Amino acid sequence: MTDFFKRTSSGLLVLYALAAFGLLLIVYRFVMGLGAVTNLSDSYPWGLWIGVDVLAGIALASGGFVVAGTVHLFGANKYHSLTRTAITTAFLGYLIFIFGLIVDLGRPWNLWRALFNWNHTSPMFEVAWCVMLYTSVLLMEFLPPVFERFKLTALHEKWKTMVPWAIVFILGIFTFAMTDSLIWTVVVVFVLLFWELVFRAGLSPRSIQMPLLMIIAGVMFSTMHQSSLGTLFTLAPHKLHPLWYSPMLPVLFLLSAVMVAPAMVIFESIVAERSLGHRAHMNVLSSLGRAMPWLLGIYLVVKVGDLLARGAVSDALSISWQSFSWWGEVLLGVVLPFTLFLSQDLVQKRVGLLTAAALVVLGLVWNRVNVAVVGMIDLEGDVYFPYWAEIFITLGLISLGILGYRLASLHLPLHEEETAATH
Repeated sequence: MTDFFKRTSSGLLVLYALAAFGLLLIVYRFVMGLGAVTNLSDSYPWGLWIGVDVLAGIALASGGFVVAGTVHLFGANKYHSLTRTAITTAFLGYLIFIFGLIVDLGRPWNLWRALFNWNHTSPMFEVAWCVMLYTSVLLMEFLPPVFERFKLTALHEKWKTMVPWAIVFILGIFTFAMTDSLIWTVVVVFVLLFWELVFRAGLSPRSIQMPLLMIIAGVMFSTMHQSSLGTLFTLAPHKLHPLWYSPMLPVLFLLSAVMVAPAMVIFESIVAERSLGHRAHMNVLSSLGRAMPWLLGIYLVVKVGDLLARGAVSDALSISWQSFSWWGEVLLGVVLPFTLFLSQDLVQKRVGLLTAAALVVLGLVWNRVNVAVVGMIDLEGDVYFPYWAEIFITLGLISLGILGYRLASLHLPLHEEETAATH
């Protein structure tokens, strides 16, 4: 034990301590109930855990579908070196999100009900199916580095053969669950099977390492539930403050998830270089940085245009906690990094890229907390502020995710130079 403390940096010790303390509090939560560890109430049934662990966590994991889609669907092969780390971050992010949701909702033994009790009028029904299936797809995408690390060549070959059929099955089941139509299900499965047979016959090129159907399924599931999480809050027009309540919330949630994906990839790549010694490919990261003003600009135009269209400008100019928080989210999380990323000198330097990317990540988290917590109007006289145990459970889950990424990064060929060395 003494050797462990000598060989472990202070930062890692803090992460281990937060993770352990968070897990202890989670055990306490299941023994004593939500009331013992939260300030949630009937007026505020959703709080910090939904805002950070679920809404922000899901969005920050969007690098998986954005990078994989950009490389494998749109042919941007210069970003190929980032795909494995982005997929790993997404996979771990979704596992932590699911764990956090179980902590928030309780009764994990009832999770199976979403698979059999179909409610086509509920956004949560679609979100539950998309999250479960996308996590399954992420697991499939995550497996190749595991096969390579442990020299499981035979299993890897079986994986390449079986994955397309598994995706056809998953998409068929999803189509039936969403439409409740056997006809539509048969049509979708027939089209997908025809597609796969065309590839297998060699009539069209395919990626050997990442079957195209798997990438398409991952992008589809992720984009659907990223937007559907915004749809959830359109059900509360009188509860959510006008600065954030909008029929455009699904679009804004999706755009912000796409916007934060390159920033998160930049952030984790530079941090991994400094903490784990993995070389960051600055030419690739700089290219991502040059794309950021477009993504930030589109999101900003839609967000401000939506505010103007709804006549909510007076709310933004009022003196209130909500307006202060809205301006903080927009100025620090969108406008400032937009300005920074426009600098050609900045996108060539690690510190500049890291700073601008961190601001985008901060802005995304701020936005989700605003929607889930700050923007919730006090209708029944209650005031919600996170209990200390809520905060430490969230910090514990984040620490688990960071430690998981560190473990995977140290022991699996996730980086380009390591991948080349395994072949």
